[in-house]
Amino acid sequence: MPQKSLYIFDMDGTLFDTIGDLTIAVNHALSKFGLKTLTDNRVKSYVGNGTRNLIKRCVEGAETSVEDVHKAFTEFYRDNCTALTKPFPGVVEFIKTFPVKKALLTNKPYIPATNILRHTGILENFDYLVCGDTTPARKPAPEGFWKILDETHTAKENALVIGDDAPDILGAKAAGIDSVFIENGFGKRESFAPIEPTYFISNFTDLKNLKIG
Repeated sequence: MPQKSLYIFDMDGTLFDTIGDLTIAVNHALSKFGLKTLTDNRVKSYVGNGTRNLIKRCVEGAETSVEDVHKAFTEFYRDNCTALTKPFPGVVEFIKTFPVKKALLTNKPYIPATNILRHTGILENFDYLVCGDTTPARKPAPEGFWKILDETHTAKENALVIGDDAPDILGAKAAGIDSVFIENGFGKRESFAPIEPTYFISNFTDLKNLKIG
């Protein structure tokens, strides 16, 4: 049996490869304002700290309003977020069968987040969700983590955060929760070693066999 009773998951890059649908939505919004479209890899390099920051990076140097492009992106992505998005290998089985409470803490807004979980058939397997538009403060602030601990009646010593980017690990550290850095997403081990996650794993399938000390 696992030694932690609650696993708190990031979404993009941790549970799901979302870049395909994000790129389509970004380019839809950019095209609407006559801006140059971007490749998957460029969009991937801009992901982090929420969709507004994503769009801000995508339009850097342009005179177009970040708010206008973000609105166009959000309206399109809300209804077009499941065509290319896929769970990483092992995710669905783990979420459905691993015997712990499971929570989601994502900077993605509630509607696309739940659309993706519902489309994949795992929405009902989460005990609690905190999304970018339902959180008291976005990662790396600790408030979202504390809210999950409170709502699931879990001590921080009994929780584990799984994420692929600095906001996940830094937020977990600020909340006093052990963390797992997963390399199948947007971050690389050498870049995130200095922020000292508790554990490193190469891909999601390694999580099931993680030895928690």
